[in-house]
Amino acid sequence: MRIRRSPRRSWTAVVATGAATAALLSQPGVAEAAAPPPVVTATVSVAAYPAGVAVAPDGRRAYVTSQSSGTVSVLDTATNAVTGTFTAGSGSYAVAWAPDGRHAYLTHHQDGTVSVLDTASNTVTATVPVGAEPFGLAVAPDGAHVYVSNAGAGTVSVLETAGNTVTATVPVGAEPHGVAVAPDGAHVYVAASGAQAVDVIATAGNTVSASVPVGHGVFGLALSADGSRLWTANGGDNTVSVLDTAAGTVAGTVTVGNNPYAVTLSPDGRRAYAANYADDTLSVIGTADRTVTATVPTGASPFTLALTPDGRRGYLADFSGGAVTVLGFPLPVPVVTGVSPASGPQAGGTVVTVTGTDLAGATAVSFGAAGNAASFSCTETSCTATAPAATAAGAVDVRVTTPGGTSAVTAADRFGYTAPTADLAVALGATPVSGLFTGRVDYTLTLTNQGPAAVDSATVTADLPAGLTASSTDCTVAAGKLTCTLAGPLARNASTTRHLTVHVGLFNVGRTFTVTAVRTASAPADPVPANDRAARTCSSNLLQISCS
Repeated sequence: MRIRRSPRRSWTAVVATGAATAALLSQPGVAEAAAPPPVVTATVSVAAYPAGVAVAPDGRRAYVTSQSSGTVSVLDTATNAVTGTFTAGSGSYAVAWAPDGRHAYLTHHQDGTVSVLDTASNTVTATVPVGAEPFGLAVAPDGAHVYVSNAGAGTVSVLETAGNTVTATVPVGAEPHGVAVAPDGAHVYVAASGAQAVDVIATAGNTVSASVPVGHGVFGLALSADGSRLWTANGGDNTVSVLDTAAGTVAGTVTVGNNPYAVTLSPDGRRAYAANYADDTLSVIGTADRTVTATVPTGASPFTLALTPDGRRGYLADFSGGAVTVLGFPLPVPVVTGVSPASGPQAGGTVVTVTGTDLAGATAVSFGAAGNAASFSCTETSCTATAPAATAAGAVDVRVTTPGGTSAVTAADRFGYTAPTADLAVALGATPVSGLFTGRVDYTLTLTNQGPAAVDSATVTADLPAGLTASSTDCTVAAGKLTCTLAGPLARNASTTRHLTVHVGLFNVGRTFTVTAVRTASAPADPVPANDRAARTCSSNLLQISCS
């Protein structure tokens, strides 16, 4: 048995499970805050020269292949312990799970075969001959076919899973390795390492419909969930390329570490991870702006990285180290970039839209000293929250808390509580009642709350004309002054009336007098002083009283 301890040209195992291809990638744009880099949480010894790693669709188990033997290690992802081993073929590079988790498939480079596993019993149920030196494989989204790259034959075998038979063999470029299947199953992408290109197979006729030149030694592939972007690990020139699959062109290139032979996408599509075989590192790439945000030391000769469906844990095969490095991927801390509207009443109730990043899964939206919003709903980039009532007016910081942490205080997260105001408008009506030599004027004082808040209390006064007697049934008359009070709440748009009578006697005939009612106090604050007073002027003669 020939054991490969270093790449023949450039090599890695391609894991084509949903975890490796499961996310929509952003177009190039404004860089977002870098997520915390992954950290090594454990190192698990496995069979020598581990090459392929694949996590089950339910995230509970991972299969780890051994290139030097037929031993497959079964890793329990909850305990990070090897719970069993079994033998399949004479040694394996790649392993991939079927979407339903009931079967898995392994390539055997020296045997020229693919093993079909029953994952319930961890046993080989079929061995299917394919082309020379099979390397990578990927399962179609519907599980009906498996596509196997035959590095020694320059072909791709199409395995029909219903009968475990090869139904087509497609010639492709030299030394095919990585394989990825489009989400709709219409195309298969193959890394033709010897041709420095990605070949595109149209599955309807199983023919190559295009060939896209990429970097030297193109090897591992990872496809976005919508199929719009294909990431390639170019082991020969230390780069990762990003292909626009619709245009069939390279949309960007990222320089990473030495000899990247595999690339994996985070489930949310915002990160790409390049395993740098010769550097013993993992490059973390932000997919939005295609920049390396972190370089993480790993075990010896990192190879295939497989992620759990939630993206919180990763399993990296350390080829020379005979181990799997377990990585923890911390949740990013949310960032608030805007609050709209920027202010609202101190009484609360304002529906606020909070914009930012990494807001999904929020457990709280807080408004400073006012406390948490009683109701809120968040997506990845925005939250809708109802502002709680505040005990005092002023600006507060709106902060979002998720399992990843609480957003930092910034100038962009400010929300201003405005003190309650209520505009109390004063109106005064005068109705003269005339008589021979005597009479009176009946005044009606109308107080209207024009809002926005309720009026809690108010006082309206008027200086009475000297020499005239006055009386009131609902206000106080004393020392020549009328004082009317409002002790209970007056709702917005509500009105209340008060009454005053001024008596005109014989000695007041021919007199002109004015009564002016003035709001002298109210709570909360009155923002409109222009309607705080009202006046009526009346004149008397021997026969009548008139008012204007």
